[in-house]
Amino acid sequence: MISVTSNAIAQNLIPNPSFEETNPSVKKMKHAMRNFGILSDWKTLTNTPDAHHPAVSEMKFTHKAPGFLEQFGPQEPRSGEAKVGLYITSNNTKESIVTKLKSPLKAGKYYYFHMYVSLGEGAITNSCTSSIGSYFTARMPRFTETSEYKLHIESSEMICDTKNWTKVCGVYKAKGTEKYISIGYFSDNPNGKSLRSGSTFSDAYYYIDDVELREMQDVRGVNVDAICDMALDFSDIEYLIGESEVYEEIKAALDSYLQYLKVFKFNSIKIVGHANDSEIEFENEILSSARAGFVKDYLIANGIDETLITYEGVSNTQPREEEGVDNNELGSNARVQIIIE
Repeated sequence: MISVTSNAIAQNLIPNPSFEETNPSVKKMKHAMRNFGILSDWKTLTNTPDAHHPAVSEMKFTHKAPGFLEQFGPQEPRSGEAKVGLYITSNNTKESIVTKLKSPLKAGKYYYFHMYVSLGEGAITNSCTSSIGSYFTARMPRFTETSEYKLHIESSEMICDTKNWTKVCGVYKAKGTEKYISIGYFSDNPNGKSLRSGSTFSDAYYYIDDVELREMQDVRGVNVDAICDMALDFSDIEYLIGESEVYEEIKAALDSYLQYLKVFKFNSIKIVGHANDSEIEFENEILSSARAGFVKDYLIANGIDETLITYEGVSNTQPREEEGVDNNELGSNARVQIIIE
């Protein structure tokens, strides 16, 4: 398997993409039902979306609302400890959020977007919809509850799952002036259905997590659905004990990684080879360097620019720090990391 480490997050143009970071300047808030200001970087666009974050329970509210957030359902965040909740409706109660991108979009360039969505499990939700997604603007938008704007990227399916997270994904061609991204629904006729017999669509409460926007290299001939199905989260390349060459299992993992490198924009690749403690330092150094070198050669042979790649072997000096990994287990550190920036 292959690892895009946390350094790859630098490619994401969305600040605070998993809503984990809070605003340190906010020490007290007026109303518990208007808690979104606790989050860093993001702002309320319409009505009162909700921050589902552990810090909410520690905030001092002038007007408390015990049990308010619990009514929407107990789903765990897709990652970390936080998520956002908002309503999609056909009236002026719909909710939305906005943030400024880390850098403006470039004219004519294509950008990959995704976010993960889960329908609230609480009794308060009685409908589901596909009308949820993102909208890009050059300036801080001034949408109102009655604004009508067609989403630039919208879910391709009705999202009615209250147990799992569904990826809303698409590709956007930039005009070159966009600096903000808004999430929600910005019209008055959502494509939805009622979850209750004999009723029509009313409102749907959705959780949102893990928002991502990346610049792409070249999308000619690339199927958008294939891009959305592409794995973006990888693990380390696992080697058999004593092996260093790129055998078939390693090639299969690298081929899926090559697909990623040929679609998405990146500035550099760092390959780090590791080895277990064989009690002979010289052997550790040779094996870790050989693993990194063979991976580098395979990437170059398959079209990746050699000038963008650096590699090194670190012997057994950097054991794994992941939870549940026993570094005393034979073969636990026989691996290669690939770090992209």
